[in-house]
Amino acid sequence: MSPKMHKLDRHSVKSLLKNTLLQTIENIATHLSNFLETKEPESLHQYRVSVRMARSVCLEFSEFMEEKRKFTLEKILKSLQKETNEMRDIDVFLECIEAYNAFEAKYTQAFKDEMIARLQAIQNDEKLCLPKSEEKIYKYIKEILTKRLKKIAKTSKKLSLDAPNERFHKLRLHYKKLRYNADAIKLTQFSKSFKPLQNAFGKVQDKNTQIERIKRYNTSQSSCLESIIALLEQELIADKQACIEKSSKENIVKMREHLDTIFP
Repeated sequence: MSPKMHKLDRHSVKSLLKNTLLQTIENIATHLSNFLETKEPESLHQYRVSVRMARSVCLEFSEFMEEKRKFTLEKILKSLQKETNEMRDIDVFLECIEAYNAFEAKYTQAFKDEMIARLQAIQNDEKLCLPKSEEKIYKYIKEILTKRLKKIAKTSKKLSLDAPNERFHKLRLHYKKLRYNADAIKLTQFSKSFKPLQNAFGKVQDKNTQIERIKRYNTSQSSCLESIIALLEQELIADKQACIEKSSKENIVKMREHLDTIFP
């Protein structure tokens, strides 16, 4: 057994889920408090990363969780992430501050304490995880990561400059989930290999967000706005081409080979 598999052999699916939630609760409390105090965008970003990682891990290992409790947990985490989606877009294209004001109005100290308490109650609930979650995680993790890679390979085949924006966004989410789950089980080098891919697809998403926001205005009456959109669309083509190259069949084969070296 490889050193990595030997390390995973000491952990069950239950311990992964419980520890991920515990770490998420701590990170949410820290980064949310920092953001409300300092208004630093990085604190908001780290808050969102913590929520997304928890959602991703819980999704991939959902079959090991009790149905009603899993539904409640996903509802809370989804709500926490959704609240900041508009703020993330405005960070990309600063244009107004209404979303920040709405967020601050809702996310008082009392609201934060209530959310943390609800998450802690779920994390401490002994009925959250099904009995089979006591099994060792190494029995499942390669299968789960490989399944995600297969989805990436399938979607990447249909990637082209003319492909709809939703396809690029879907691939970005696949790479994020793969990276979050690798991070959760401490596959550090494997996780880092997806950072450039995530960044490349993130640029496409950001450009699409910027273009969509500008088009909300009467661009036909403003040559300046039309010029900005034209420049963004030109950059978008280069960003899409970078994604196509990074998510090529050859590179996906290398990802699988990397995974095989970890789980021979």
